[in-house]
Amino acid sequence: MQIKKRKLYEDVIAGIEEMLQSNNMQPGDRLQSEKELAQYFGVSKTAVREALSALQTAGLIEVKHGSGIYVRNVNERLTNPLTLKMLTNTDNMFQILEVRMGLESAGAILAAQRASRTDVSKIKECLISLAEVLDRGEDALQADHQFHNALMAATHNPVYVKLFDAIAGVFYDGLHSLNLDYGPGVNLLEEHRLIYDAVKKHQPEQAGHLMRVHLENLEQNLNKLSAC
Repeated sequence: MQIKKRKLYEDVIAGIEEMLQSNNMQPGDRLQSEKELAQYFGVSKTAVREALSALQTAGLIEVKHGSGIYVRNVNERLTNPLTLKMLTNTDNMFQILEVRMGLESAGAILAAQRASRTDVSKIKECLISLAEVLDRGEDALQADHQFHNALMAATHNPVYVKLFDAIAGVFYDGLHSLNLDYGPGVNLLEEHRLIYDAVKKHQPEQAGHLMRVHLENLEQNLNKLSAC
């Protein structure tokens, strides 16, 4: 079996992330310059630029031209190896989406069985937020994430919530880093409204089915977008 070597800039990403953690750096702290980082890691400035670009896309740092490189957000989820692969690999996103299908379809069933009035109200708020974002023509990824998160919270199973946060969080980060959205082929609002209605009416089988259909539609649309 041939072991695939990690790309040089991925080593730089890991090194910078370790630097952030070991030095206990906080948002607003300034990193070394591009030239200094290249010398520190013993790599070319090109490798450093690629690493900085990925880290900036993931939201860990902010590069201010003429000023410097600053810590933006120290988030443990973004430092794991799975996320590093997701930042530049579309194939891994579809593998994550397969996991989401199983996790969230089952989660939707539990949510429909267990959702309280408060849970239903929260999911409705997220649905309204999604509608407003789509109406303004803005990026709907964050609003979509919040809807699914509220749905998993309605399972009243903390393991579901943590699994979703880890898996879906990586998925959404990957979409951002690859500059992908859901495209016009996915009727986000209608599909989410149907899922919400099934949970509100406590229809477990319908909720699970609608969630799977929604994620399958998403998979098909992302396939088309990534092929362009």
